[in-house]
Amino acid sequence: MIGLTPPAIELEGVSKRFETYTAVENVSLTVAQGRFVSLVGPSGCGKSTLLNLMAGLARPTAGQVRVFGEPLNGINRRASYMFQQDALLPWKKVIDNIALGLDFRGRDRKASNRLAAEWVKRTGLDGFGEAYPHQLSGGMRKRVAMAQSWIVDPDLVLMDEPFGALDVHTRLRMEGEILDLWAATGKTVVFVTHDLEEAISLSDEVMVLSAGPASRLVGRYEVDLARPRNLIDIRTETAFHQLYRRVWSDLREEVLKSYAR
Repeated sequence: MIGLTPPAIELEGVSKRFETYTAVENVSLTVAQGRFVSLVGPSGCGKSTLLNLMAGLARPTAGQVRVFGEPLNGINRRASYMFQQDALLPWKKVIDNIALGLDFRGRDRKASNRLAAEWVKRTGLDGFGEAYPHQLSGGMRKRVAMAQSWIVDPDLVLMDEPFGALDVHTRLRMEGEILDLWAATGKTVVFVTHDLEEAISLSDEVMVLSAGPASRLVGRYEVDLARPRNLIDIRTETAFHQLYRRVWSDLREEVLKSYAR
């Protein structure tokens, strides 16, 4: 805890086992409020498992998860979750999909529609509010999913490889839009990705997980790159390459271990 402000997320000695398989073991980490933090590691290292523990979608086998200083018991009501695959309802229009979280919270329908219309514009979907998901491109569907996650005004946004399936140009645009949303709202973001360049480009801090099973935290790196960031050019900066090499020295070793297994 820093001063009187508790971390947005705190994992203390957390382990998660599924019958005889241990996904993560004795993981302790903190995410300060208002920070953008990325988790990276080899495939199968438990990144999504940790995100599910933070969301309250899974309970730790050992250890404790705290959210803004309070033990997490059940679903994390202060968080929203953007999954790898969008969760759009095919029979609902874009504006109704965006308002879905407000509906679940019992918000007045007219007020929800007004707010959803604002988010249609805010996420660059002007003219598509009455469209159905099957009429949208992959990037547009991701914008709807982003709006779903942010419209409920969460204190914490959990994102599980949300842009992995997009082409490189669309992905770059979506990364920029996420940074704009984060900068404008001051929310805390925990972002899971397998792409180290993406993690460094977006984050205040990158945390590296070891190869599984029984994955653990093996590295934490501050990203001391100026904001706002030009995501098109940032990968050409000397400071970016220096940090990339430092983080990759840890990550490469874990990737090789995962190949060996």
